[in-house]
Amino acid sequence: MQSSDYFSEYFNDISVSLHSVDSSLLEEAANIISECSRSGRKLIVVGNGGSAAMASHVAVDFTKAASIRAITFNEADLLTCFSNDYGYEKWVAKAIEFYADNRDVVIFISSSGKSKNMLNGVLS
Repeated sequence: MQSSDYFSEYFNDISVSLHSVDSSLLEEAANIISECSRSGRKLIVVGNGGSAAMASHVAVDFTKAASIRAITFNEADLLTCFSNDYGYEKWVAKAIEFYADNRDVVIFISSSGKSKNMLNGVLS
């Protein structure tokens, strides 16, 4: 495959994906996050691997650019301690239990949507 074909296909895939987004859901998410901030609550952003890196970047952007208090759980000592003590599949749920306050907003990022630690966090 020539690079021009690759990029054309890549840009087409991105365009199709962007056009499939329901903008009303984005508006609803923005309203939830705005209300979270207005009421003094915090935003928690969680992910695995590359998604953890995205979570960190998103949290910093919310804090810096939007003045919304946002945190992540990317500290190695937290992740390894909670994974060791509670099991990898439950470390996110335990972190939320310890760090989330009533009515905080949590954003979970999972490429597959099947990460058991993320799913258990959602259910906590």
